[in-house]
Amino acid sequence: MAAAREISSDRFVFGCHRFGFGPAPGGGAVDVERHVVPMVKTALDLGIRTFDSAVLYRATLQLGRALDSMGVDPRTIRFQTKCLRYLGLKAGGAIEHQPDALLQGIPRRYQNLTDKWDTTPAGVEQQICRERIEFGGDVLHGVALHDPPDKEKQAGLDWAADVSPAIAYLRSVRASGFVERIGLGIKEPSFVERFVKAEPGALDYAGVTFCPSILGPMMSIIDLAAREKFQVTLMGINYGQAFTLTSDPLHHAPFLYNYEVATAEERALMSRFFTICGSTPLLHLAAAVAGLLAVHFPDVVTQIVTSTLTPSRLVETVKSAREAHVPAPVWAELKAAGLVPREFPTH
Repeated sequence: MAAAREISSDRFVFGCHRFGFGPAPGGGAVDVERHVVPMVKTALDLGIRTFDSAVLYRATLQLGRALDSMGVDPRTIRFQTKCLRYLGLKAGGAIEHQPDALLQGIPRRYQNLTDKWDTTPAGVEQQICRERIEFGGDVLHGVALHDPPDKEKQAGLDWAADVSPAIAYLRSVRASGFVERIGLGIKEPSFVERFVKAEPGALDYAGVTFCPSILGPMMSIIDLAAREKFQVTLMGINYGQAFTLTSDPLHHAPFLYNYEVATAEERALMSRFFTICGSTPLLHLAAAVAGLLAVHFPDVVTQIVTSTLTPSRLVETVKSAREAHVPAPVWAELKAAGLVPREFPTH
């Protein structure tokens, strides 16, 4: 049996998005006492002390109420959130940008909303102060720009209007001590290098939705982070992209890849992974790769974010990041196929 990877509990972060979006196990709305309190207790029992949310998730109030119910001082945990992207009422020519397949998992109470963007200093201040108040703490461990590449794809991105004013405001509140770190919360790895060039000295952490199919770009980000002195957060470890597939993606029902319905090219890519992994679950590969990144690049890969509403799933995910085993022949074949960089450390 392979030795467990030594990953301290403070490297794990609990993502709160399902506190707001749900659905609760068995369907229906999320209830703080029934669903959120057990999850927060499990996270704390595991030694997790950092919670990640966003204005978009509408989840922070539930976290604050759960901590209050448990008698936990919110100042004893770290809380990080996101800004810029949020849910607002559809009006006029508002367009829903989420794919239909993703909307199926969003509760009916949010169906009349669509994604909005407020990048002004006043808008950012309102968003992050609301998050801090609902959470109940005194400072924010981090604030990440939420999905600017998505805005570019959906409606265009004017850097001077859509990024720089928010960064200027976040720099000011970082200097004051209200925000400890400035980050990114994105799905497109290439945006990290672009951001570093455009906003030198601003980035403290880059959060990227992660699975092994983007391991090549992630290795480049890790190299950049080491040079530019920022940290890397791996997001979505137990649900990200398509690594919960249990059948060959070429013959699988339509599925989401990086939060959009998989294209033919993506289905073919995932099929290659699926075929090579054989009896090794793709989810185990994702957990193993995340764990290995945290072990081998401890000064750079400092957070593994996971999210669920099932306590046992949270325990399983943390355990998998530390213990998931991928046989040596599978690693060798993945490298030979160019799906995993040859230099990637596999033990």
